Amino acid sequence: MPADAPAPSRLERLRDALPGWAGGVLTGIQGALLSYLVVLAPALAAIAGAPSLDGSATVDWGGASTVATHVWLLGHGVPVVAGGVTVSLVPLGLPLLSGLILAGVARRFATKSWISWALACASFAASAGLIAGLATAATDATGDSVARAMTVAAVIAAPAVAIGIWRAYGARLHLLDRLPGEVRGGLRLGLATLGLLWLAAGALSAAFAVLGRDGIAEMATGLGLDPLGAGALAIAELAYVPTMVAWALTWMIGPGFVVGTGSLYAPDTLTAGTVPEVPLLGALPTVAGGWWAWAPVGVVVIAAIVRIALRWRLGIDWASARAGGVALASVAVGLTAVTVLSRGSLGAPPLDVAGAEPVPVVILGTSLTALGYAAVWGTMLLWRWVRARTGASAPVVHEPAEARATAS
Repeated sequence: MPADAPAPSRLERLRDALPGWAGGVLTGIQGALLSYLVVLAPALAAIAGAPSLDGSATVDWGGASTVATHVWLLGHGVPVVAGGVTVSLVPLGLPLLSGLILAGVARRFATKSWISWALACASFAASAGLIAGLATAATDATGDSVARAMTVAAVIAAPAVAIGIWRAYGARLHLLDRLPGEVRGGLRLGLATLGLLWLAAGALSAAFAVLGRDGIAEMATGLGLDPLGAGALAIAELAYVPTMVAWALTWMIGPGFVVGTGSLYAPDTLTAGTVPEVPLLGALPTVAGGWWAWAPVGVVVIAAIVRIALRWRLGIDWASARAGGVALASVAVGLTAVTVLSRGSLGAPPLDVAGAEPVPVVILGTSLTALGYAAVWGTMLLWRWVRARTGASAPVVHEPAEARATAS
């Protein structure tokens, strides 16, 4: 070690002293425990600060931990069943939180090896299965909850741990280098489109919250919660914010979504149903028709913006058309995942269905995206043809970066 090099930290010394496989195991276990504590701590704080109904000083720690456990499991794909009522709508913020925690822990403890990655994923899945088994031992005779929790946990851990290792060591998946240039360009175009659509849906969801601020305030006041209880409810609602953003995305595409049988929230239709007295649901759309009916045009505009931004990388030849096909396929897969994950049950009928129908969302969303890509592609071709017909000097056409990378 050079004389002027900084001394390794205690964490770095601990990581260097551990065998490679131990870092992967610690990553998975810590990821499960930390994400679980994020849910458990507010529940315990709320129950500790809430006055008991009978005036005694007894605190129901067991009840609070049971509720927190089921909420954590709901975020990892295990429905909550109580009194014959099933709640299966996933709070998408919890799996996102678990992924962020896993990525951070993997950056500190996991090593640059497939063994470390596999053990981190396996230990996180095993920890989720253990929590599910302990929580549902009396009600889940078939072990379906354990299998579901382990499967979802493995799906969450696989990319999160890989991102953490990549951030720590700069690891690279060389398989991507072997893909054709138009495939890599198409994936870049499709993922960028999905990302910008998600940001637009987030802004739209925030706009709905502003429009419904009076209803949100009324619901929050009507609950009569103490500060600790209000804080715990706010944290629980934060976990469902990504789910609301997913609903806003389906609204922007056009088909919209339902919150209870008989309801429909769409740009051209608003049929509100009875919803639980939860402040977050006050941010549901309260407008439809008029200019709002043109919301799907925003999807076309967003797709066109992304295609313009990547025009020099993709070009306007037939290879770029194939890249556009790859992009549309990735958009279709992304919309399918978002729609399916944000659909579930909120309780007894009529709230036994909430979310959007995947098929119309995917078909219309992909079609609108294709229209945006085609508009830019056709405009660029027309401009080139006009310049050639008018005798103007031909513009310098850059070879797509993806094609240059493939040729080299």
